[in-house]
Amino acid sequence: MSKVVSTNKDQAVTSRGWEALEIKLKIRGLSCAEIQEAHKSFDEGIELLSRMFLNCYDLEKKPLV
Repeated sequence: MSKVVSTNKDQAVTSRGWEALEIKLKIRGLSCAEIQEAHKSFDEGIELLSRMFLNCYDLEKKPLV
């Protein structure tokens, strides 16, 4: 995930992953506690997705009999 922060109008400002989501949540006016809960949920979701990927990847590498 990359994050480029710029104050120059000629350069692109790009946030990805949690940083992008956090910016959107702050704009919507969520409290610090709500943002912390969202961050926890985001991290848990990423962890679940990575485990799912690894399980599928392991299954693909096993020879079929």
